[in-house]
Amino acid sequence: MDWTRHGTAPLFAAALAVAAGPAAAERLFALADVRGDDDGGGVLIYPNRSDLQKGDLDLAEISAEQRSDGVWFTVEMSQSVRKPAGQVLDITGVPVERIARNGFYTFNVDLYIDQDRIVGAGHTDALPGRGVSVDRAYAWEKAIVLTPRPETARVMLQSYYDRVLEEELRAKQGRVSRKELEALEADSEKYVDERYFFPDEVRVTGRRVEFRVPVEFLGGAPEPSWAYTVLVTAADLEQAAMPSQSNPAKASMMTMGVGRGLRSDLWGIRSDDDAGTPPVIDLLASDRKAQARVLGDYDTVTGRPPAVPGLAPDGSASVAASDVQLTPEQAQRMDAAAAGRKGAGSAEPAATVEKRAAPARLRTLTQLLEDGLITQAEYDELRRKILSEL
Repeated sequence: MDWTRHGTAPLFAAALAVAAGPAAAERLFALADVRGDDDGGGVLIYPNRSDLQKGDLDLAEISAEQRSDGVWFTVEMSQSVRKPAGQVLDITGVPVERIARNGFYTFNVDLYIDQDRIVGAGHTDALPGRGVSVDRAYAWEKAIVLTPRPETARVMLQSYYDRVLEEELRAKQGRVSRKELEALEADSEKYVDERYFFPDEVRVTGRRVEFRVPVEFLGGAPEPSWAYTVLVTAADLEQAAMPSQSNPAKASMMTMGVGRGLRSDLWGIRSDDDAGTPPVIDLLASDRKAQARVLGDYDTVTGRPPAVPGLAPDGSASVAASDVQLTPEQAQRMDAAAAGRKGAGSAEPAATVEKRAAPARLRTLTQLLEDGLITQAEYDELRRKILSEL
């Protein structure tokens, strides 16, 4: 689907030199979203809580600038971003600003970037808990996850893929040795490092959240033809301490879910709405009708989620794989998609990937705990999981 044919075309900003502190900036692009559409597919109701009100998670614009220290993306919301100061976690009473240190705490924003613009030559899975996929015409190569707890989110995603790969291997051969588990962990770690980036250099000002992404991760400065599939979900910071988060079937990556009626901890839906409604409150779309149509197009019987398209600053359409010469990596991704593979996978055999030993993972957890970036409950649960695999 080419969303540039529906409603307002995306805004493409020509190169513009502006002052940005000590680092000179060049505007790369700006993509505007429809205002006032923070209701998902038209059925989600904001929870009954004072710090999350209609309009708070309404996406207004995504943009990027090239600066001397990397690429700085900006997420602009329709209302001022709520800051964590003065808020506490309900379960533990821990001040939110102790664990959400980047100046925001109520939302996650996922950016899935289709760099090659070849239909199907990339990944279509969204992060756990989003309840959607990415349209194969915008299959992505890189994902940026703006979340209040980036370090914890990365550990959770790593654990998720550890478990997914382990379950795949057990289904194939039965028992799995410790050596094979170590290889799987190294495999999934490499997968996460190459494909996902969790920004931790963040600046919040009014309605805008700026965050730095290294050019090395992107493989170059964003080009006008790159397409962006952008999802907004509500952040549930307390889910990270729940044991269920190590279970791929229940993993939600700190995303607030959906429930019937008016709740304080979930998006509400009416009694006659479908329980399979995805918890995506807003997405980057060129018109309101497109968002409702996309998020409402799913099948709970077959397990088919909504497939969310992307937008390109220059309005270009994706190219069919038959019309271009695929690289070996693109061909591999196409084959994996055709086979319906859900696991992480790797371009290299697992045995050739440098293994990540359990002690190193435990040291990482300990450092996160000492820095106050995870709670004691989260540390205990993740430590238990690592030790159980020995």
